[in-house]
Amino acid sequence: MSLPYTMVFTLLMAEMIVFILLILPLPVAWRRGTLKFLSKSPLMGQVQHIMKIVFVFVFVLFMDSVNRVAKVVEIGEHSHHHHHDHMSEANVAARRFYAQRNMYLTGFTLFLSLILNRSFFMILDLLQSEEKMEIIRIEASQQSKDYERVLESETKLKKEVKELNDIVATHASAKRDLDNLKKQAKQQQEEYVRLADTNTKMEKKLKGVESESKKDI
Repeated sequence: MSLPYTMVFTLLMAEMIVFILLILPLPVAWRRGTLKFLSKSPLMGQVQHIMKIVFVFVFVLFMDSVNRVAKVVEIGEHSHHHHHDHMSEANVAARRFYAQRNMYLTGFTLFLSLILNRSFFMILDLLQSEEKMEIIRIEASQQSKDYERVLESETKLKKEVKELNDIVATHASAKRDLDNLKKQAKQQQEEYVRLADTNTKMEKKLKGVESESKKDI
């Protein structure tokens, strides 16, 4: 295998290892921290820029391997129709094998790179969505607790208002009783004054009668 295709094979193995690490059931905190670090690291940006150049190179190799496969297939068909030399057929078969191997190698590398890139951002979006959901759940729990405290405060206020209304009603009843007592006392005082006046008048009349009887005697 030539040096370029050896590098492509090494890249394919690295992609497979990274993909396996992505799909492993690692703890959420580890995976979240690692992906956040990779997504925000400036070094990761440089690596992505380099990998784009590498994948362009791999794509060129893929197109070259597809072209070689087409040429080898055409040569094989041409040699098969004109002569039956076993050495040439073996040579053509070997060339076809190597061309197809290089095509599959570069093709799988490109395909896995697309899957790896998409999987990385999907998992990153999933983790970010989980973080948002966790924040929303915490806020909802806090709002629920606040709502419960508001309900408790409202219940206490209603109870206090009811107690105050009872006290006000008691005071109103006591005030009415006091007003009634005042009215009764006033009536009794007026009755007493009237009786006193009547008594005074009666005493005056009795004194007048007695004085007249004494004069007659």
